[in-house]
Amino acid sequence: MTSSRQDKPPPAARDDDLWDALRRQEPAAIGELFSRYADVVHAYAVRHTGSYAYADDAVQATFVTAWRVFSRSDPGPLQHDSARPWLLAIARNELRNITRARRRLTAFLLRQPAPLHQPDHAEAVAARVDSEKHIQSVRAALSALPAHERETVELVYWAELSLADAAAVLGVAEGTVKSRLSRARRRLPTLLEDNR
Repeated sequence: MTSSRQDKPPPAARDDDLWDALRRQEPAAIGELFSRYADVVHAYAVRHTGSYAYADDAVQATFVTAWRVFSRSDPGPLQHDSARPWLLAIARNELRNITRARRRLTAFLLRQPAPLHQPDHAEAVAARVDSEKHIQSVRAALSALPAHERETVELVYWAELSLADAAAVLGVAEGTVKSRLSRARRRLPTLLEDNR
């Protein structure tokens, strides 16, 4: 009785032609090498580092190094049926480099002195809260003014319009804007005191 299950995976296609194209420094060949083996290198790197981010870096470094090998000198004929062992050897070295770099960075950071001054945000937060309370108090006082006076104060003081521009926005004479501001200025101190 024969089993439909295969005991061994099918043999991998030889990479001889691809290797020869790499030796001729054909740019498309590195793309094909990447297409064939990037997932294999990535899986190896993830298992080695436990980090997808470091594995991504290792894949990039592996294929850049592979291309540099072919661009600097002829590495000779392919030694195995597949370029996989060669790439994983490069990946292993790149992972060592990444691990060393992580250790050096961690050691460097640990050697750094603690900052002399940690900024205290409490003052800024308190100032902001006080400012918001003040704005709420001013808004409450303004809301007690008649609508035409409130609009005039908002345009001249908050929007920083000139008297002439405020008069144009409100559709009144400039003298009317002045008189509204004058009345509002007389009333506001009392209204502000009431809203404290």
